[in-house]
Amino acid sequence: MKSKQQGVALITAMLIVAIIAALATSLALGQQVWLRQTQNLVDLAQAEQLRQGAYEYAAAVLVRDERSSLTNKSDNLQEAWAQPFPPLPVEGGVVAIAIADAQARFNLNNLVQQGQPVNDEIEIFRRLLAQLGLSTDLVNPLIDWLDADSNTLPGGAEDLDYLNLDPPYRAANRPLHSIDELRLVKGYTAEIVNELSKHVIALPESAQRKPINVNTASAEVLAALAGTDIGQATKTIQVRDDKPFENPGEFKALYGNNQLLRPNTYNVKSEFFIVTVETRIGRIQRRTEALVDRSFGNTAKANVVWYRQPPISFTLDEDKS
Repeated sequence: MKSKQQGVALITAMLIVAIIAALATSLALGQQVWLRQTQNLVDLAQAEQLRQGAYEYAAAVLVRDERSSLTNKSDNLQEAWAQPFPPLPVEGGVVAIAIADAQARFNLNNLVQQGQPVNDEIEIFRRLLAQLGLSTDLVNPLIDWLDADSNTLPGGAEDLDYLNLDPPYRAANRPLHSIDELRLVKGYTAEIVNELSKHVIALPESAQRKPINVNTASAEVLAALAGTDIGQATKTIQVRDDKPFENPGEFKALYGNNQLLRPNTYNVKSEFFIVTVETRIGRIQRRTEALVDRSFGNTAKANVVWYRQPPISFTLDEDKS
C-alpha cells in the first residue's frame, strides 16, 4: 500500500514538473514573439525614415541635374542620376536607390488629349504592340477607356460591356492613374500588362503631351516611335551612347525624311522620373517606387506624384529550422 502511494506521489510530481516546464516554455515563446514583434516595429520605423531620406536624396540629384542644364541641354544615360548608386550600408541593414527616366517609356495618356484621340500617338502605340508581339486590337478598348464619350470604337468597349461583368463597373472615360488600371480594360490580361509595363507609363493628366526621350528610350520604344525595325533602333542607341542627342533635330537627322516620325512625339529632355528605393533593415525588406515630377527652369524642384509600395516582406532567420 505504501509503495503504491509513493508511486502515485512520484507520478503527480512528474506531472507537476511537466506542467511547469510547459508553462515556462509557453511564456518564453510568448516573450520571444513579443520581442520579435517589437523589433520588427522598430525596424519598420527605421526603414520608413531611410525611405524618406532616400527620396529626398534622389530629388536633390534630379534638381541639381536640371539646374546644370545651361551647360547640359539634354537628359541622357551618361548623367549622374542615371548611374548605378552603390548600396548604402546603414545601422542594421542596407538601402539602395535607382533612378530611371519615366519618359523613356510611351505615355499611355498621350493617346487621348482633352477627351479626344490623338492619331500620331495611337499609331506609335499600335506599332509598339506589334513590336512586342501583342495584338493591335488592344488599341481601341484603351481609347474607349480614356476618351470622354460613350461611343464604342470597333473592337472597343464602353459602359454596357463592363456593366455585364461580375462585378460590374463603368469605363473610366479619363486618363489612367497607373499602369495597374489596365487590368480593368477589355483584353488586357495580367500577362499583357506585365509585358507592357516595361515599355509604357501613365503620366499625370496635362494639357500637353509628354514626349518620349530618345536619349533614354529602349530599342522597342524607339522602333515604335520612328516606325522602323529593332536593328535600326539598335544602331540609333549605339550613336547616342557615343554622343547623346543635344536636341531633337540630331535624332531626326538619323531618319531623314521618315514620314512616320512625327513632331511633338519625341524630345531629349524629361520631366518625370521613377525612383526605386529598396531597404533591408533586420528581417524587413521593402521595395518602393515613386513617380517624381521635376519642374524645368532655374526654380527646379522635384515632387512625388505617387508611391507604389508592395506589402512588407519578412525574412526568416538563417538559423531557424
